[in-house]
Amino acid sequence: MRKKTPVPDLPDDEKQLFRDSVTGARPLQQDKIPFARQPGKVRMAATLTNSSPDSHLFYFSDQYEGFFSESSTLAFVQSGDDPTLARQLKRGEFRPAVVLDLHGLTQQQAKTELAGLLAYCEQQHFNCACVVHGKGLGILAKRVPNWLVQHPNVRAFHTAPTEWGRDGALLVLLKTPT
Repeated sequence: MRKKTPVPDLPDDEKQLFRDSVTGARPLQQDKIPFARQPGKVRMAATLTNSSPDSHLFYFSDQYEGFFSESSTLAFVQSGDDPTLARQLKRGEFRPAVVLDLHGLTQQQAKTELAGLLAYCEQQHFNCACVVHGKGLGILAKRVPNWLVQHPNVRAFHTAPTEWGRDGALLVLLKTPT
C-alpha cells in the first residue's frame, strides 16, 4: 500500500486562482479505440508441383557415407563446378533466400523436410538456402551433408558464416532452372 504524501496547505488566493482557471472545464470524453492485437505471421505451406511429398526422397540414401574431414568446417563443390564456390559461401557472398530449421526432427522427418526445401527452391528459382541442423548429438550434422552430396541440384555447400549459424548450419548453393 502506498503512503500518502502530505499536501502543503496553499494560501486562499492560490486556491481561488486555481478554481478560476478550471471554471468551465469539462471532463474529456474517451474517444480512443484500443488497438486490436495484430495477428502473427502466417506460415504458408509450400505447394510442390508433384502430388506426393516423398517423391523427391529418391535422391537420398542413408547408406551413403561421403568423405568429410573431422574438422568442424564442411565444404563441398560438385565436380565440374567452380572450385571457389565453397570459399564464396564461407565469406557470405551468397545470401540465403530461405532458411530450414531441422531442430527437434527425426532423421526421416529431416530428410523429408530437406527434400521439400530443395524442391521448393527449384520451384521458386532460389539459388541459395540455409539448412540449420544444430549441433546436439551430431546425428543430423552428419546426415545432412551426406544427403546434400547425393542431390543433383546441389552445386556446393559450406559451413555457414557466424550470422547464419556457424557449426550448426550449412549454406547450400543450388542450380537454378534456366
